[in-house]
Amino acid sequence: MIGFAVETIGTGIALWVTSLLYTEISFGKDASIGGVLIVAIVVGLANALIKPILKILSLPLSLLTLGLSALVVNAVVLLGVAWATEQLKVNFTVGNFPPTIDTTSLGAALIGAVILSLVSLAIGLLPFMKTSR
Repeated sequence: MIGFAVETIGTGIALWVTSLLYTEISFGKDASIGGVLIVAIVVGLANALIKPILKILSLPLSLLTLGLSALVVNAVVLLGVAWATEQLKVNFTVGNFPPTIDTTSLGAALIGAVILSLVSLAIGLLPFMKTSR
């Protein structure tokens, strides 16, 4: 249980830092700690439930692109999180999505997924983020 809490807080911090570094990922004008934590929980659920299925489905493409399709999987998960949090009435947008999906949203999801991965990696390297598994 402690591990889940630490992971969720780390994901929330990574999402918040990503929104500061890249304005196309946004929690709106009034980003609350509760809203960030809800988005972090949705990201955790998406990574646990949906991402493995997408990785298996994209395996042939991943072999052809030497793993670069993982960026697309991460972008799709990020867009899915934006959609899910809209259903929960939490303000979290990727580009113009939700409500509209366009090239700006797709590009923002790709760039946001890369930045989020790098920030998550940096946060995961901090000593207090280590959990025993």
